[in-house]
Amino acid sequence: MFDFEGLRYDLIDWINPEPPDPRVERLAEEMDRGEYEINMHKVDSALDEAHQVFIRTGVSSMLKAGDVVVGVHNRDGDLVSASCGTYLHGPIAQLPVKFLINEYVEGDSNVEINPGDIFYTNEALTGGLHNPDQMAIMPVFNDGELIAWASAALHQGETGAIEPGGMAQSARTRYDEGMRLTPIKIGEDYEIRDDLMDMMVNFILRAPQMQETDVRARATATDVVRKRIQGLAEETGNDFVHGLFRKAITTAEVGSRNLISEMTDGTYRSVGFFDNVGAEEALMKISLELRKEGDELTLDFSGTSPEAGSLNSFAHGVAAYISSYLYPYVFYDLPVSTGAFAPFNFEIPDRSVLNASPEASVSQCVIAGTVVLARCHDVFGQMLYSTHPERVAGAPDAHEGGGGYSGINKYGVKVADMVTFNMNTMGAGARVDRDGMDAHGFSMGPWGKATNMEEDEEDGIFLPVERGFLADTGGFGKYRGGNGTQNVNVVVSDHEVSAFRNGKGTRIPSNTGLFGGYAEGSLLGLRITDADLMERLESGEHVPRDVREIVSERAIDGDYHFEPVGRESRTLEKGDVFVRLMSGGGGLGDPLERDPEAVAEDRRHGMISEWAAENVFCVATEDGDLDAEATERRREEERAERLERGRPFEEFQDEWHEKRPDDDLLEHYGQWPEGLIEGEPTPAPADD
Repeated sequence: MFDFEGLRYDLIDWINPEPPDPRVERLAEEMDRGEYEINMHKVDSALDEAHQVFIRTGVSSMLKAGDVVVGVHNRDGDLVSASCGTYLHGPIAQLPVKFLINEYVEGDSNVEINPGDIFYTNEALTGGLHNPDQMAIMPVFNDGELIAWASAALHQGETGAIEPGGMAQSARTRYDEGMRLTPIKIGEDYEIRDDLMDMMVNFILRAPQMQETDVRARATATDVVRKRIQGLAEETGNDFVHGLFRKAITTAEVGSRNLISEMTDGTYRSVGFFDNVGAEEALMKISLELRKEGDELTLDFSGTSPEAGSLNSFAHGVAAYISSYLYPYVFYDLPVSTGAFAPFNFEIPDRSVLNASPEASVSQCVIAGTVVLARCHDVFGQMLYSTHPERVAGAPDAHEGGGGYSGINKYGVKVADMVTFNMNTMGAGARVDRDGMDAHGFSMGPWGKATNMEEDEEDGIFLPVERGFLADTGGFGKYRGGNGTQNVNVVVSDHEVSAFRNGKGTRIPSNTGLFGGYAEGSLLGLRITDADLMERLESGEHVPRDVREIVSERAIDGDYHFEPVGRESRTLEKGDVFVRLMSGGGGLGDPLERDPEAVAEDRRHGMISEWAAENVFCVATEDGDLDAEATERRREEERAERLERGRPFEEFQDEWHEKRPDDDLLEHYGQWPEGLIEGEPTPAPADD
């Protein structure tokens, strides 16, 4: 039986491919390139087919938005390829599969692996990310031989945690998080067992029908992959499939190493901060030092704050976060395969927020993960710029969290779900040659679709009053970061509703700009109780829609509650207003170098405020038209004022080191100022 306290597996070591069987390696080497390309196309087409089946057979919003992963693994559990709506599970989908192999295939266990078995898991300690992410796994047999595994993963909007929504902000240990299933067999002979489905539904009583439907959707997706891979083996033989899968993993590794070897050797550093632990305001730090030598990369997170609250991660989660940068921006032409991670080494301090102890809560781990993601934009941006300046991906995309709700819909059915409009309309970071995309999407799932207003109205719980861009949320720069959005909702349900918002960035933006660009704008949380918005709607009066108008003019009558971005579940009543604001991407380059015409255009379309145009970009307009001469004078004045304000770095540093936040904000920070965990060695001073 697995010893969870002893944790004899270091899961991050399973990110890399297993040593290949020499016979299988020879089969891969001897395979004709044309045969490889044709048959891997069949595999990838099967994964895409399963992906589409997946999103058409479930009901939760993240599933319908496409934020899912379907993968195929070789018999050793290594991920061969995946069809991704989110890259998060690209490198870690194989971990629960390898757990199954180690415990039940090769271990001393009475659990048998047979054709038609269906396994299910959401336990982070056996390879998951956090328990909202649930995964179905099926073995693939042909002629009595286990030849592969299929997996399908999706974030579920409810877990039975101490508060609705799955990602419980108030969780302090893993015992607060709700259902946590180690890989268990829930089906045999291609059929899910009623008793085990009933067990899961009992855990998820806030949304039982959604749980059952989406479990079946995951199992259906894995079965599509199983059928297609089994059919390929029947056509080509088991040995061919083993060789094909090994060649795919090797191809990804060779491509990864070739890309890395082209980049400039060196050490690249970035530090990021965030400002909350759940709903508690606190200063936290994540440090990343990227060391590149030859075709190997070491990611060293020494100096990262200790574990705290609900936003911890287990170490293997770090590979998931960095994949959300690497695959869209660096490895975009490589297969989503474990082979791509063969050159990576990780150094993550024990008991840090990125390598938490077994009993720590990881409910909101992706919030810390987004800070890792932003650090990747920074360090890889430096490395790419020193090698191929034209290939720098750009400033970080936005990710300040998501949000969701639970309640009873108009059909009398219990529901608990994420609001994908929020997650999938954040701004993208600016590029080296253009602005970031407004309302781009989800940084960890770039293909995710935002629900339209009619879909969100269908539940009969909220009425969306405003959905639009939120000015000044994109980072300023020569190229502007894409703006985020605003989402103003009024409760229309006669039943009690719970709503929450995950995230950070109320006081400190965690996603920086690049090469002189600004970070994205900080945000706030807002709800209005005893509001008169419903009465206005019913009477046909003017309804204020923009959150700036609502806040600055108190344009809706009611009691205003200003809160951090990250908010625990709130109980709302009919007529209450709940506002979610989404951040923008980072800017790139000096704002004074931005084309004045582009600034004037942004101003005309409401993408930036008049204040930003005048004081950040230093652009003068007259009746909305650009005044080129006045703009040039204003910019020259600003450059002169910069020189006046400037001072030697040593002088600035001496003053900066005297500054210190209040002690109550440093409770979870670690030793000041390095952010070290007790017992962690102080790093050697960086070379100039």
